[in-house]
Amino acid sequence: MAIRMTTTPSKRFDEKTNEIKRRPPVKPSTDPNHIYITRKTNIESQVKSAETVLNNSFDEVFIHGLGASINKALVFALELERRFGGSVQSDIQTSTVQCTDDIVSLGELEQTETRHRYISAVHVHLYRAAS
Repeated sequence: MAIRMTTTPSKRFDEKTNEIKRRPPVKPSTDPNHIYITRKTNIESQVKSAETVLNNSFDEVFIHGLGASINKALVFALELERRFGGSVQSDIQTSTVQCTDDIVSLGELEQTETRHRYISAVHVHLYRAAS
């Protein structure tokens, strides 16, 4: 029983006979000073944890947001800058991240296709300002 995988050039597929399984995007780092913001992230609790990281462990924090969470990631970064009162500076970069989806055929369980899609991303580097 071999699983056949192909790559679909088109974004279209039949939703009645196929199911999409989205793979999570690749994270640049798993260090505690890398914070990933999603649509469900509670900003207030993340601000407190980021303050703890900046005050105790690290001199810099990296904030990452994808797609619909870009605005929330920028609000989060600005809130941290405001709380530190100018002692923290930011460097903002945008990029495009490739995500992979598996399209599984409901009729033929052995047939799987992959689809690549691109999502906008923002990466904010917050660091202590030189005194």
